[in-house]
Amino acid sequence: MLELLAGLALGLGGSLHCAGMCGPIAIALPAGSAPNGSQPGWLRHAGPKMVYQLGRVVTYTSLGAIVGLGGNAISLTGYSRSLSIASGIAMIIALAAQLLWNRELISGKIIGKAIAPIKRGLSTLLSSHGTMTHFGIGLLNGLLPCGLVTAALLGSLGSGKALTGAIFMFGFGFGTVPLMSAIAIGGSRISCQIKQRLRYAAPAIGLVLATLFLLRGMALGIPHISPAEAKPDCPTTECCR
Repeated sequence: MLELLAGLALGLGGSLHCAGMCGPIAIALPAGSAPNGSQPGWLRHAGPKMVYQLGRVVTYTSLGAIVGLGGNAISLTGYSRSLSIASGIAMIIALAAQLLWNRELISGKIIGKAIAPIKRGLSTLLSSHGTMTHFGIGLLNGLLPCGLVTAALLGSLGSGKALTGAIFMFGFGFGTVPLMSAIAIGGSRISCQIKQRLRYAAPAIGLVLATLFLLRGMALGIPHISPAEAKPDCPTTECCR
């Protein structure tokens, strides 16, 4: 439950950033293919857009499970505390680079080459119609590199489990849905006042989450936040026989 709420908070706080990055795709979504009169106008217009959002959430959740599984493999080697600390530090760096200086950690040329197939797929789908087309666009949209998504995936990595990683990224994706849906359905009319209020929401929430990962890795003995490292149930001399 905590992972879900943490991911949701990061998604809600960072949704304005998502709007800037993925808003053009949401606005360019093709119209639904339902025949005129077969569905209410609002449903014919909004339904496919929500399917697009579902596609994004599915991709984020799947990536969270994969990354969380990698974190679990690292934890099994006995480096769970180190993984938590490293994830917290990496989250801070990723958020600072993307949201404060608007820079990616990887060269733009390298990213451009890596996502070329995704862009071609999006271009093809954007010229098509149908509900499944919207779902496919959402799936591919979720694969586009983004500093905020990178920070969220680092949170999944630090969770150390496939299930908790998936839950965290599901919460993150779901948190971005309200604003992205508003843009997809109603265009990009967002007041400057709202932009100013939400500008620092994602970095602030991300910083809190990163701090929690750091504290958890330090095992300071703080209940629920930084629990002490578990000790063997038997004396060291007996366990080492």
